[in-house]
Amino acid sequence: MATILEEEPRTEQDQGSPVRMEVTDGLAVITLNDPDRPVNVISEGLLREMGALVDRLENGEGGVRAAVIVSEKKGTWIAGADIEEFKNFATPADAEAASRAGHDLLDRLERLRLPVVAAIDGAALGGGLETALACTYRIASDSPKTKLGLPEVNLGIIPGAGGTARLPRLIGLRAALDLMLTGKQLDARRAMKAGIVDEVVPQAILLEVASRQAMALAAKKIQPRAARRSGSPERLENLLPMRKLIFSKARQGVMDKTHGLYPAPLRLLKVIEAGLDKEVHQALDYEARAFGELAVTPEARSLVHVFFTSTAAKNDAGLGPNAKPKDVDQIAVVGAGFMGAGIAAASAESGIRVRLKDVKPEAAAKGLRTARESLIKRAKRKKMRRHELTKLVDRVQPTTEYTGFHASDVVVEAVFEDLALKHKVIQEIEAAAGEGVVLGSNTSTIPIAQLAEASSRPDHVIGLHFFSPVEKMPLVEIITHAGTADWVTATAHAYAKKIGKTPIVVNDSPGFFVNRILSPYMAEAALLLQEGVRMEEIDRAMTEWGFPVGPVTLYDEVGLDVAQKAGKIMAAAFSDRMGNPPTVVDRMVESGRLGRKNAKGFYKFGDDGKKAGPDEAVYALFGSPAKKEMGRDEIQDRLGLIMVNEAVRTLEEGVLRGARDGDVGAVFGIGFPPFRGGPFWYVDRAGAQNVLDRLRALEQRFGARFRPAKMLEEMAREGRLFFPDDA
Repeated sequence: MATILEEEPRTEQDQGSPVRMEVTDGLAVITLNDPDRPVNVISEGLLREMGALVDRLENGEGGVRAAVIVSEKKGTWIAGADIEEFKNFATPADAEAASRAGHDLLDRLERLRLPVVAAIDGAALGGGLETALACTYRIASDSPKTKLGLPEVNLGIIPGAGGTARLPRLIGLRAALDLMLTGKQLDARRAMKAGIVDEVVPQAILLEVASRQAMALAAKKIQPRAARRSGSPERLENLLPMRKLIFSKARQGVMDKTHGLYPAPLRLLKVIEAGLDKEVHQALDYEARAFGELAVTPEARSLVHVFFTSTAAKNDAGLGPNAKPKDVDQIAVVGAGFMGAGIAAASAESGIRVRLKDVKPEAAAKGLRTARESLIKRAKRKKMRRHELTKLVDRVQPTTEYTGFHASDVVVEAVFEDLALKHKVIQEIEAAAGEGVVLGSNTSTIPIAQLAEASSRPDHVIGLHFFSPVEKMPLVEIITHAGTADWVTATAHAYAKKIGKTPIVVNDSPGFFVNRILSPYMAEAALLLQEGVRMEEIDRAMTEWGFPVGPVTLYDEVGLDVAQKAGKIMAAAFSDRMGNPPTVVDRMVESGRLGRKNAKGFYKFGDDGKKAGPDEAVYALFGSPAKKEMGRDEIQDRLGLIMVNEAVRTLEEGVLRGARDGDVGAVFGIGFPPFRGGPFWYVDRAGAQNVLDRLRALEQRFGARFRPAKMLEEMAREGRLFFPDDA
């Protein structure tokens, strides 16, 4: 008979505990279910409750011979540390103490005289995976929501509950570094192949199998796969030359990717290199000290800010409680080009049925092929079974007619950027679709209010601006016009979230938010070229500032014809600051240079399509300016500050609903350096007065395009912050 282990009758506080333990015939089932949170996290409260249960197990209470740890949270085992508690770290010592508290608990869990099985269903990330690593045996469900990983570097820190010590000793150095340096998450099958979990079973029988295996471990009928006390289980990785090569290549990879701007990955390598051949307790000491120092760095503070703002953007569309979204189970996409096919693939991958329409059969077939290639590529990475893959790709169905549109919950038009064409398509969609359909446009330049003029149901029309390539870019910009119904906004937001994107809601305006702040940045880069600054110097300056690619490379990637059209729209809309765009892009397009799409741009492209070096011939197209030497700081200020200033203007004008969405849009939409937190966080950290002074100096030299936003002047004068709660 099952008994609840307790020393006295349960109280209200007990009922609210995140952990409970029930014993049946010598097997303890420890169930995690934090009543105050949507997911289980490693918090002070959980550590305290788990510590009390470990006390009982250590004391042999209840005749327990084996234990299983399960979660009652659907889709989550333990999602990681409680990031909210990071805000309480005022000094490195505070963070180090938190790390050591985790070490103490998991060390006791690992040293229990009885076997403990982690029965993982859902996410086991960060501290969650570290908890599982301290268990004797790990069994994962085959649920698609089961993910295992150590993504701490994405928050500017390293694993702080034993991950740097236990994972390399279990699966090997290279495999562990690959997980920890990238933050990648493995599904259950890949985690078993890597050696992290011992078994993968159907979700429905997870607890049954875990219970059986726990008792088999207790009876010595099966033996766990134990990690080494020191060193790697891969023998070659313990040879000094191989060890040096692994760390050398890893460091080079980190520097190539981050330019040394993120301290956490480099510190991670130092911690593992120093501790791998030591006893675990020494390795944990290195980890705790490094965790403490990293957790309070400006980079970590900024990355935690990005985490919180992006999470909030996903969970909050900025609407009232009465704005209820429709369920989105089927969509249609009109326009089967690269963007339309990408939207179709992203939707299908999330379980949504898709009708993909184009005018010509060959265009629809090409779009289907593009969508299926994307789905197959991603399915292979997930080791998806054949029948699952067939079911996945069959969710996208091509068509040249509007048949089936009446069953769609959302229709996305992704046709060419031409107002008359989009008006025609909107009217055709409305004639074929049901009255409750959301009509989203993937336009990147045309105001949504103008598109809605062609609609008989303008309140159903909304912007759904995806970014290219859809499969990689996490942002969706949702653009509302004055008449957009709240339920339409709520549905668009829910749809974007369902397909794994991070949505921000902005108000209708030329360029919306992302292209609005990108436009002056790109134009300034073209002006630098006209002045004679070499393209590679411009690009190098901005990648060293933290952008993934420089602006000249971005011209080639986006397409110079696309950039030209967007630039003209922005120049017309904001003629006081952008009214005299540089002629560089016009000259490039006139000469037939469109960038990567035709392998002729600012840079050369090889036969394999890869970017080669700068094409020096382009300078002759805009007057062969003499080569101009310019310091990196000046390039970075001219490009970085013009973008930051434009971002503040969008908030001032009401394009943005808040600074939060601006930071999310900049980081996830155009790669604004995450370690700088976004343009608004950047102003807070640098100081509004500092940014204002630098802009005024640039305004004196270069004129109105650097005129500071009025809101920035007010912030500096009043000493206000965009994020006062995070000061």
